[in-house]
Amino acid sequence: MKLIPEWLPHKYCCVAWPCNKELYGEVLYDAKLELAKVINEISLDEKVLLFCNKSDITEARKIIDNKNIELVIANLDDSWMRDIAPIFLENNKKLESICFEFNGYGKYPNYKNDNRLGNLISQKLNIKSINSDIVLEGGAITYDEEGNLFTTESALLNKNRKNKLSKKEFENKLIELLGVKNIIWFPEGLVADDTDGHIDNLICPIGNKTYLIASSKDTTSPNYNILKKNIEVMNNSFKHDINLIEIPIPEHVLFHQKKLVASYINFYFTNNKIILPKFSVPQDEEVFDIFNSLFPKKTIIMISTKAINYGGGNIHCVTMNVPKI
Repeated sequence: MKLIPEWLPHKYCCVAWPCNKELYGEVLYDAKLELAKVINEISLDEKVLLFCNKSDITEARKIIDNKNIELVIANLDDSWMRDIAPIFLENNKKLESICFEFNGYGKYPNYKNDNRLGNLISQKLNIKSINSDIVLEGGAITYDEEGNLFTTESALLNKNRKNKLSKKEFENKLIELLGVKNIIWFPEGLVADDTDGHIDNLICPIGNKTYLIASSKDTTSPNYNILKKNIEVMNNSFKHDINLIEIPIPEHVLFHQKKLVASYINFYFTNNKIILPKFSVPQDEEVFDIFNSLFPKKTIIMISTKAINYGGGNIHCVTMNVPKI
């Protein structure tokens, strides 16, 4: 049993249609329009399964007109697909999944529909699935092709997740369930991250011992020391040389008077493209050039996602790749 890195071929992309009026407020429709742009772009490369409340189906069909996007009726509380989808694995050359518990990050009361979505997706894909009683969101973990899994103590060990495991017990359980060899812990995530510090704003493995890692050169930034510490953790966690590529976080991004918790690390691989968030700040061009040089065989696409980000996540958070085996 093993996890499948995100840059390997996909069979589908799973997405959930935004529906949380309390979270998005007046920008809810803007978030839907942005998500439509994202999934239309993805659908040019791979099939998309768009899960949607029955009451939103007509609206979604008006915005999305693409034969490569299949709308699936589901009861949803929110739209953070990365956190509520199952975790996919390869077992004996077959695709399987694990459905972890989701508890609304330990702070939101409406999560029970989202907590059932993992099983619905596994049934839709007709794959074997097991359930775990551990509370774990997909955005809280990432992994490379060598058996290393990366996470943050601030999210995974947070008391609000109500897991009764010590750090060592958590390591042993993840190694057992996910077939990984090693757990690398970052102390915390970005300041004000509503998820308590998900890893998918901080680091992304891209293969061949190479990792993209969020950084800041602004010593006045509240994230400066956090990101510096994360780089130190990476440099101290391997016995072999690794290639760390620093990706600057966009500083001071405002949308509707709200300071966004923003990171370019929160992007999506398709089979032939990389879809990056765009924040309309000077770092956009710098980051585009970095990705263009790193991935000469992929088309780099930037899409404005401030309304999605207003809700607390970004492109990686609203998508879940289904590996092709």
